[in-house]
Amino acid sequence: MATRMKRPVFRITGLPALQPDDELKATLAAVINDNLSEDEKPKLRINAAIVPSCYDNEQERVALVEFHGGVPAFLLALTADPLGDWQVEMGDVDISFDQHFFGLTQLYTPKVDTPVSAEASIKRLKQCINEH
Repeated sequence: MATRMKRPVFRITGLPALQPDDELKATLAAVINDNLSEDEKPKLRINAAIVPSCYDNEQERVALVEFHGGVPAFLLALTADPLGDWQVEMGDVDISFDQHFFGLTQLYTPKVDTPVSAEASIKRLKQCINEH
């Protein structure tokens, strides 16, 4: 069975929450496309998910982005230095790309009518702490 190589995932913070997620995703794709070289544009495909911010969901969104076809040249420094970040203007705001995921980052958008509970995660975390 062939093993599939995992692609790096980048977190983008500072996205304004004023736009609907689909418009925000299109705007982010345009910013990324503007920073790709002409050689990269036909080779790379962007897979992005917009998720709520854990800190200020009323004002900010976060994106998780994966590139099919390789890492763009403008983000290669982040694969060499995973603690770094790369900033760019998107309209009148600065957004930041990173791979370190310091702080809290949601990995998906919860369903609207589903209650959010961290009870199971906290119990498992306590188990892990007690085992060590």
